[in-house]
Amino acid sequence: MKIIHNYSGDAPWGVIPYIQKTLDLLGDDSTDEVFFNGVEYIDSKELRDQYSGYKRRVLLAHWSPCEFLTKKDHYYFDSYDFFTEVYCVCPYTCKFMNDYFEYEKFIYIPYPYTNYSVKDFGDYDSLVSWFGSIHGDDHIKAIETISKYDYKFITSQQNTWMHHPYEYNKCTHVNLSTPDKLKEVSKAKSSLTFNKLYMNGNSQENSRYRWLYNNAFNHWDKEIMPQFKVRTHEIASSKSLILCYKDQWNLIEDFYEPNKDFIYFENFKELDELLIDIDENFSKYQPIIENAFKKVQNYSVEKIFEYIKNNDSSLITWDNKKSK
Repeated sequence: MKIIHNYSGDAPWGVIPYIQKTLDLLGDDSTDEVFFNGVEYIDSKELRDQYSGYKRRVLLAHWSPCEFLTKKDHYYFDSYDFFTEVYCVCPYTCKFMNDYFEYEKFIYIPYPYTNYSVKDFGDYDSLVSWFGSIHGDDHIKAIETISKYDYKFITSQQNTWMHHPYEYNKCTHVNLSTPDKLKEVSKAKSSLTFNKLYMNGNSQENSRYRWLYNNAFNHWDKEIMPQFKVRTHEIASSKSLILCYKDQWNLIEDFYEPNKDFIYFENFKELDELLIDIDENFSKYQPIIENAFKKVQNYSVEKIFEYIKNNDSSLITWDNKKSK
């Protein structure tokens, strides 16, 4: 399978360019199959049409369900029609799109990830980290909670719409490269993840009635949608304890088991108490870290690409009930 990429529509500091280094080792230009990595391929017909002669045209859709927030009225249906298959990291997008196309065009996969930057583990210098931007009240309360401890707040300051003061006056690391970010995460005993998409006012651009039959949209009025964050894999692969906010969808459970591979918290008082216990009794959490590190190997770029290339259901190591 030939592998091509275009990052012009993606954040250059993000994960997509990072995993491409691994994908580049897996391609085969001699086949009549092509694998597209990058959101620009749904925006640019000119880019797509260069490969219209390939028998199999596979897209990695790592942005879903963001397409439902577009101001365009067609939700990229015409763009997606070009691809023979779309491997998508959102089960609800898969269900919605398959209902629209009336066949299984969208196939649910874990977010493929491989951490090739962290070589040394266990050299902890902080209790907890959050890496990302501030997009909602959850993030604000998280920073207020973790900043009472020896913490890291790693942010690019390039991906925030709120411009909340904490983004600037409580950050500890700014605009790190992905390898350097992962090294810092590996030195935090625990790290936070929120698997939600904050719509930031965009929900008003779309007609709600279109989405009422899909569980992704059952909290549309609160301007949140489910979105599994690759950050979760990054934490596991860095041997930091996954502390996951328990939400209305809990997509993390498709890939990791609660209390075995990660720890939930349901509010910030609970997070506060949890951090105290991690600080005082870290050894009891170390088996959970090791379990998650082992589990994340199932979702490596190499393994997910092997599944995509061969379309072999025996290679599925994740739960896909939500995509049905």
